[in-house]
Amino acid sequence: MLLWALLLMLGLESRQASITKKAMVHLSPPWTTIFKGEKVTLTCHGFNSSKPGTTWWYKNQQLQEVSSTNSIETNQTGKYSCRTLNSALSDPVNLVVSSDKLILQTPYSIFEGETLVLRCRGYNDQTVRNVTYYKNGHVSSFFLIHSDFSIPRVGLSYSGNYHCTGVLRHLFWLSKKSSRAVELQVQELFPPPKLKTTTSQPTEGNPVTLNCETQLSPRRSNMELHFSFFRDDRVIASGWKKSQVLQIPAIWKEDSGLYWCEAKAMTQNIRKQSNYVKISVKRIPISGILMETQPSGGQVTEGEQLVLICSIAQGTGNITFSWYREGINASLGEKTQRSLKEKFVLSAVNDSDVGKYYCTANNGINTISSLRVNVTMKSRSLFSQVNSSKKIGHLALGLIVTQFILVGLSASTLLFFFGPWSKPGTPWRHCESSSRLSQ
Repeated sequence: MLLWALLLMLGLESRQASITKKAMVHLSPPWTTIFKGEKVTLTCHGFNSSKPGTTWWYKNQQLQEVSSTNSIETNQTGKYSCRTLNSALSDPVNLVVSSDKLILQTPYSIFEGETLVLRCRGYNDQTVRNVTYYKNGHVSSFFLIHSDFSIPRVGLSYSGNYHCTGVLRHLFWLSKKSSRAVELQVQELFPPPKLKTTTSQPTEGNPVTLNCETQLSPRRSNMELHFSFFRDDRVIASGWKKSQVLQIPAIWKEDSGLYWCEAKAMTQNIRKQSNYVKISVKRIPISGILMETQPSGGQVTEGEQLVLICSIAQGTGNITFSWYREGINASLGEKTQRSLKEKFVLSAVNDSDVGKYYCTANNGINTISSLRVNVTMKSRSLFSQVNSSKKIGHLALGLIVTQFILVGLSASTLLFFFGPWSKPGTPWRHCESSSRLSQ
C-alpha cells in the first residue's frame, strides 16, 4: 500500500512537471563570456507568480543556492539554471569567465528576426584594432578599429561558431590576438505551423474547422502571431487574423482543394507556411423526387395559371430542376439553386396545355425524373353556363316573389273599397255623417 501511494505521488509529480512551464534565466549584462574579475547578475523569471518567492539555483545540474529573491550574482564559469514554486527547471545558460586578453561576447539569447550584436573586447577595455569577425572559420566582417558587429534580422542559418581577431598594444609593441570560438544558436521564434482540419472528406453543406497550430517561444510570449488561410494559392479570408482557427460554416464541392496556412510574427515580420492538407468534399446524390401541382390533382380551369412544384428528399450542391411535357423534347424551363424545391408557372393555360407533365433534378452526380402528372382542363364556357343558370334561377325566383307581393297589394285595395263596410247605413258611414253635421 505504501509503495502504491509512493508511485502515485511520483506519477502526479512527473505529470505536473510536464505541464508546468519552464522558468527562464536572464543575464545582465547579456553576454555569455566575461573577463575574470567581472560579475554578472542572474535573474530567474517564473510563471504564474505575481511576487518573487523562493528560487532554487543550480550550477552544472547541482543545487547551488536557495534564495528568497529571484536574482543572484556570480563570477564563476558554469551552466546555470533555476526553478520556482510555480515553474519547472529552466534551460541552462552557459557562462564563461575568461582569463584571455581578447574575448568575443555574444548574447545569451537571440531569436530569428532580431538584431545580433557581436563584441570583440580586449582585457581592461583596451583598444582593439584591425578587428575581424569569423563565422565557421570564414571572414564575416572587418573593422580598422574596435567596433561591434551588428547583423539585422538574423535567421536560423546564422547559427554557428564565431570568433574574432584583433591587434592589441602592449607598451611598445603590437600583438595580434584571437578569441576563443563561441557557439551561437539562433533560436526559433515559433515552429512552422501545422494545419489540422476536423475532416478531410466532409459532406457538402456541413461546417469545417481549420486550425493553424503553432506557438511562440516562452521567451518571446509577449509578441503577437497573426494567421492567414489559403486554398490552391488563393487566400480564403482576406487579411491577417489574430485567431489561429478558421470556421467554414458550410463547405461545397467546389471548395475541394489543397489547404494551407501561414503564421506571421507581426513585430519581426517573420512568416512561416504550414503543410498542405487535401480536402475532398463529398456530394450527396439526389433521391426522392416528387412533382405536385397547384391546383392539386392537376385539374385547372381554362385561363387560370398552373403551378408545377418539383421537390427532392435529399441531395446537395447546385441542383438544376427542369420541367417537361410528354411529346415535347425541349424543357419548358430550368432553374438552378442550392434548394430542395423549385416551382414553374404556366400562366393562362388553355386546351393545348393539357397533357402529362414531369420534372427532373440534376446536381452533377446523378439525374432523376419524377412520375408523370396528368393535367386536365375544366372548360370555362361550361362553367359560365352553370353560372348563368344559377343567375337565371335567382332572377326567376325574384320575379315570382314580386308578383306575389303585387297580387297581395291589389287584393287589399279591392277589399278596402268594395268590402261590406263600404255600403250606406253601416255604422262606419253613419258616424262619418254625424261628424260632418256637427261641424
